[in-house]
Amino acid sequence: MVKMGEDKRTKRSEAPAFWKIPRKKLRFTVTVPPGPHPKKESYPIAVLIRDILGLVKTYREAKSVIHEGKILVDGIPRRTPDFPSGLMDVIDIPSIGKTFRLVPILGHPLHPITIHESEKSLKLCKVKVKKTVKGGQIQYGLHDGRSILLSNGVDLNPGDTYLIEIPSQKIIGSVQLQEGTLAIIIRGTKVGQLGKVEKIKPGTFSRPKMVSMSIGSISTELPSDIIFVVGDEKPLIKIGGEI
Repeated sequence: MVKMGEDKRTKRSEAPAFWKIPRKKLRFTVTVPPGPHPKKESYPIAVLIRDILGLVKTYREAKSVIHEGKILVDGIPRRTPDFPSGLMDVIDIPSIGKTFRLVPILGHPLHPITIHESEKSLKLCKVKVKKTVKGGQIQYGLHDGRSILLSNGVDLNPGDTYLIEIPSQKIIGSVQLQEGTLAIIIRGTKVGQLGKVEKIKPGTFSRPKMVSMSIGSISTELPSDIIFVVGDEKPLIKIGGEI
């Protein structure tokens, strides 16, 4: 079906603050349509390869590369320039032999780091929703819009993390939100800081579940929805580095 009435542009001045784009040179840039990640927590892949990675110079070049299927997001060629790429997504560009993962670093919620060939089929996904469906199977809704149906295996809860293989969605491992595990802050003033979970306080009607973390010598308490569990003694995959 043809999409109608949909504006594929957004004013640069209204783009999310973390987008590293010129704000005054031009008036508009690519917007983010509904998809696996919300607008405030994602990049259109055209903006990502043009403005962030600097692989092309113009939108026309970005559009051509994307339409040719040269940009893979989580192992699948994405042919629409406005497709949203977000937290923990793997951006693979076989034509230049480079693979990136979008992770939070200090002061920035989405930063592309270079990852090794051996990790490009691995992705961490946070459990957002858990429910029992017909047949007694458990359905998990993950942070990137995925839905995984399991009849057995590790029983996780919202806030826990799966390590999956992409694009097959095969479960490789998991880590639970519990005392002693490692977590990274994904939003807020402390975004990108990695710490150890010390204590978990259940939520109430007026207060969300809170997590006490030690970050170096400092202890802080944060809502569970802005942290992402990444491992036990060390992260299950690479989540830091530079382009």
